[in-house]
Amino acid sequence: MTRPLVAPRPIFANSPLASLSRTGLEKLFHSWQGASGRRYICSVYAPGEPPAFDCRRAIVAAVRREAKGATLLFAFAPSPDEAGDELRFWTQRARAAGANEWHVHLLAETAEERAFVLRDLSPMRRFAA
Repeated sequence: MTRPLVAPRPIFANSPLASLSRTGLEKLFHSWQGASGRRYICSVYAPGEPPAFDCRRAIVAAVRREAKGATLLFAFAPSPDEAGDELRFWTQRARAAGANEWHVHLLAETAEERAFVLRDLSPMRRFAA
């Protein structure tokens, strides 16, 4: 018996939140689907803006948005003690990679949850079988 071929699915499916369509808020929130299939809701910021989020709980994704869609370039978790300097470093890296948005996920409350989200959104794993 042969198994059917299954095309790999992109793990970084992303979309604005449908519940906010036509409200004027749809550009401020976005969701990403990780390798596990979990969905991560993010607030959207410009990379040059000072952080309006709690860096102790944040997972920050550098994203390049173009007319054809959004690409997650990399994600990181700022350390709480060095958030300002570290965010400046990551901002420079993000701009060099072509990022024009931060997507900030604030719902991972523990260090273990943040580590899981970072692994789940790792751009090194492009496809899942």
